[in-house]
Amino acid sequence: MGSLTEALLEDSGAGGGAPRPSEDPGRNEAACEKSQSGVRVSDVRRFGPLFWLLTLSCVVVYGCVLPFNNVASGVLLERDYFTASPGGCTLEWPGECSAGYLVSGSNQALDEDGDVCDVAPGQAPVLPSSVDHARSDTADERSAEWEEDSYIYPSLTPGDVDCGDPFWKDACTSDFCAKQNAATEEAGRVMSIPYLISALSSPPLGHLVDRVGKRAKIAAASSALLFVVHLTMALSSIPPVLPMVGQGVAYSLYASVLWPSVPLTVPRRLTGTAFGVITSLQNVGLALFPLAVAGIYRSGGGRYVPGVELFFASCAAVGVAVGVAMNMLDMRQGGRLNGVASEGERGDDGEEEVISFDREKDGDFVAVDEDEYFSPLT
Repeated sequence: MGSLTEALLEDSGAGGGAPRPSEDPGRNEAACEKSQSGVRVSDVRRFGPLFWLLTLSCVVVYGCVLPFNNVASGVLLERDYFTASPGGCTLEWPGECSAGYLVSGSNQALDEDGDVCDVAPGQAPVLPSSVDHARSDTADERSAEWEEDSYIYPSLTPGDVDCGDPFWKDACTSDFCAKQNAATEEAGRVMSIPYLISALSSPPLGHLVDRVGKRAKIAAASSALLFVVHLTMALSSIPPVLPMVGQGVAYSLYASVLWPSVPLTVPRRLTGTAFGVITSLQNVGLALFPLAVAGIYRSGGGRYVPGVELFFASCAAVGVAVGVAMNMLDMRQGGRLNGVASEGERGDDGEEEVISFDREKDGDFVAVDEDEYFSPLT
C-alpha cells in the first residue's frame, strides 16, 4: 500500500494533476480583472466635464420648476387672483366687521371722495382697520364655533384673517373669505396646467427626442423658455395661463432629454453610479432652493413678486449658460448628446438590425445596442 501511494504522488508531481491556482497565470489574471471590475465611490473621478455640466443643468433647471410648484398658489394669488385691496379705500365704519352675521345692515368700502369703492374681480375686499370682539359680547349661538374667546386686533392685516376660523369666515369678514376661497380654487386650476401638459406630452416628446436627438440643444432651449416664463411672471401683468403653458412645455422637454443623456456621458459600467450621483445632487438642490425662496420672501416683506420670481428666472438663466457650454463641449467630443441613433440596415433575413450608439469603454467608445443604452442597470 505504501509503495502505491508513493507512486501516485510521484505521478501527480510529474504534471499529471491539475495545476495549483497560484501556478495558473490565466486564472490569476481573470481573478485580478474580476476584483478590479467592482464599482467604487472614487470612480466618480472618471466622470468627465460633460457629465458635470449635465448635473449642474439638472440642479438649476429642476430648482426653478419643482420649488416653484410649492409656492405657485401663493404667487398666483398675490399676482393675479387675490391681489391687494384698492388703495385709498376704507370701510364706512372702519372699526367694525365688513360682512357676516355680526354686521347689522351693510358696511361698504368708500374711496376718499365718499363714493363706493370699485373693487376689481381679482382684488381682495377691504378689511376693517381694527377688530375688537369677544365671544361673551354676542348672544348668537354660532359664536360657540369660534376658535378663540376674543379677537382683538388694533391694526388688522390680511395675514391676521384665518378663513378656517368661523369667526372670520362667517361672522366678521365673510366677503373676504368667500373671495379668497374662490381665488384659491382658480389658482389651483391654473397650477394644474404644467402637470397636465407634462402628462400628455412627455411620451410623444420622448419619442421625438429618440428620432431627432438634439438633447443638449433642447436642454438649453428648455432653460431659455423657463427664463422667459419666470421673467414674465415677475415683471408683467400677462395672465398666468400662458406662462404656465410655457412652464409645462419646458418641463416636459427637459425631462425628455435629461435622463436619456446620462448614459451617454459616462463609462458603461458606471451608469448606475452616474444616475445615483445626479439624483443625489438634484435633491441637495431641491433641499436648499426652498430655503432661499423663504429668505427672499421674508426680505421682500412677505411678497413673492417680483423677488422670488426673479430668483427663479436667474436659475433658468444659469441653466441657459450651462446649456450653451454643454453644447460647445458636446460638439468637440463628437456630438454624443446631440446625435441621433441611426437605424440599422436590414439583414439577409429581412429583420432590422438593432439600433446602436457609441459608449465609452476604458477611454474609448464602442458600439452598444439599444437595450444596453436605455438600461442604467446593465
